[in-house]
Formats: sequence, structure tokens, C-alpha cells
Amino acid sequence: MKIKEIMDYLEEWVPTNLAESWDNVGIQCGDKEATVKKIIIALDPSEDAIDYAIKNNAQLIITHHPLFFSSFKNILYSEPLGKLILKIIDHRLNIIALHTNLDSITDGVSRALLEQLDIIPKGVIQPKQMPNVGFGWWGELKENIEMEVFINQVKERLKLPIIKVVGRKEKIKKVGVCGGSASELLPLAIKLGLDAFVLGEIKYHPARLFEKMPLLILEVGHYESEKWVLLKIKEKLDAFFKKCNQNIEVLLFYEESPFKYYVEGGKLCGKYC
Repeated sequence: MKIKEIMDYLEEWVPTNLAESWDNVGIQCGDKEATVKKIIIALDPSEDAIDYAIKNNAQLIITHHPLFFSSFKNILYSEPLGKLILKIIDHRLNIIALHTNLDSITDGVSRALLEQLDIIPKGVIQPKQMPNVGFGWWGELKENIEMEVFINQVKERLKLPIIKVVGRKEKIKKVGVCGGSASELLPLAIKLGLDAFVLGEIKYHPARLFEKMPLLILEVGHYESEKWVLLKIKEKLDAFFKKCNQNIEVLLFYEESPFKYYVEGGKLCGKYC
């Protein structure tokens, strides 16, 4: 199967017109006519992801975050991005990014996070032009639980070494989530009457502004909030290839967050303490 055929399928599932105007989605580099026999799904087009693709003789890498985000005027082989681009071209790798369009679809990044937390889905926090399309999801727990119980459940379900907490709410039932950076959704969380909001990142000034509001905010990490969507991408592609009678292998690549936590005893803590 050719890359352009895979792109046509992805366009049906994750339309590029759902991406934000500032975003860069779709093919990042490669040849639409290239034949694909093996695909790597990763959150980032990192050096480790590229090496994993090369080691496994993959032709295509599908990532959430784009390879090219901001404009640049030169490519220096001595710098990290230049070295990465050179390696990608040397091995004829093809890269496709599904970013804010994957954030926006019904079964995208935030819905995957909601399901990982075992929250019953109710709706989108910031809807776009279609039902159940937009940024963030909210839902309800099966019952009211204590704040500390909820925090520990999130920590356990997301396999986190640490959680950053802003504000408080003694009883938790109605919960919103958003993968990645989502400070701009906090006013909507208040408007919806959420008890808690789980997000990847929150900026300092919104945290200060909302710390006295009746809302528990949990910052769980950008990578940690988004990696759950990778399995959804694989499941969708596996089903598509089976329907098309194509024997294309899809592999998942997980890596730890680039951030580590310094804990007592001088230990650097990543995925697990």
C-alpha cells in the first residue's frame, strides 16, 4: 500500500481541516508514492523513535507532534534538528503528523485519556463545528469520591511518579480532561461545574488565577496525558488494513517523558520511582 492511500484513510478519520490554523499536520517529509510494509506509531518524531523505525525496517512513522513546528532559515547538521533530518533522509523515512486534528476528533487524544481514567463520557469541553468534536472531554465518575482518593486513582491509572495539584474540591464526581497544554479551557471547566480537571500542562498565571476556585486541577505531564492515544491509532490502522486485505505491520513506540523528577536520596525519577 502506498503512503497516499494511508493518508486518504487518515483524512477520513482525522480530517486536516480540524487542525488549528497555526498547526502543521499531514506529511512532514517523504514520498506519497512510497510503498509501506511497516509503520511505527509514536508520540514524538524523536531521535529514539527514528532509531526504532530504522532498527525495525519501517518505512513510515506516524506521530502526534509534528517534526516541523516553527519556521527556520537553515538546517545545520551539527545541531539536533539538522542531525535528525539528515538521518531521516538518509534512511528514506516518511513521517506523518496528526496533531490538533487528532486532539479535536471524537475518539482522539482527550477521549483516550478520559477512558484511561475510567470516566463515563458526557461531552466535549470546547466544541467545534460538529457534535462531539473539539478540545477536551468531560464526564462523570460512577460515584462521588474524596479528593485524595481521586488523586491517587489518577496517579495509579496514568502510572505517574508525581502529580502537580492546583486548588481543591473535597468531593469529586464531574471530571474534565485535556491532553497536552490546556490552561485556556479552565474558564469552561468552571462554567460546566466540573469538580476536577486533569490536563497535561498548566501555565503559572492561570494556575494562580484559578487556585481559589472550587476546582481541583491536576497537571499530569504533557507526554503522560497524550500517550494513551497511540493504541487508538494502531487499532484504527489495523482494522483498515484488515479490511483492505493488506499485510502491514503496525508497531507502537513508547518512550519516557524528557522530564525527570529529583526525589529524596538524589534519585532521578522518570516513569516509575
